[in-house]
Amino acid sequence: MTDAQRRYVRTEMVVAAIINAVLSIGGLVVDAIPQTLMIVLMSILVPTLLTRRRLAASRIERLAGTPCWPRNVLLRSMLVATIGAAIAWVLHAALMPLIGENWSFQTALSFKTAYGAILGATVTRFAVGAALTG
Repeated sequence: MTDAQRRYVRTEMVVAAIINAVLSIGGLVVDAIPQTLMIVLMSILVPTLLTRRRLAASRIERLAGTPCWPRNVLLRSMLVATIGAAIAWVLHAALMPLIGENWSFQTALSFKTAYGAILGATVTRFAVGAALTG
C-alpha cells in the first residue's frame, strides 16, 4: 500500500469507529446481535460505496490483487453482517455466565461504546481493503 492508501484506510477506520461508538451508546438496551448486525452492515456498505466513488474519480489509487469477498456490495454486507451477528451471539452466550449480568450503567455504556468502535474500525479496515482491490 502507498502512504496515501494507508492514510485513506486509517481515515475510514477512524470515521467508522466514531460513528459506531455513537450508535452503540444509543443501542445500549439492545442486544448484541442487532448491534453487531448493523455495525458490520454499515461498516462494509458505506465505506465500500465511498471508496468505489473515490476510485472512479481517481482520488485514491487502486490496490493490486484480487478481492476475496463477493463483488456485490449488498451481498457482501449482508453475508459478513450475518456471520458477525452469529459470532457475537455465540460469544455473548459463552461470556455472560462468566462475567455476570449485573453491570452498572457506566460499565455497560463503556463496554458497548468500545465494542461498537472496535468492531466498526476492524470491519472497515477489511471492507476498504477489499474495495481498493475490487
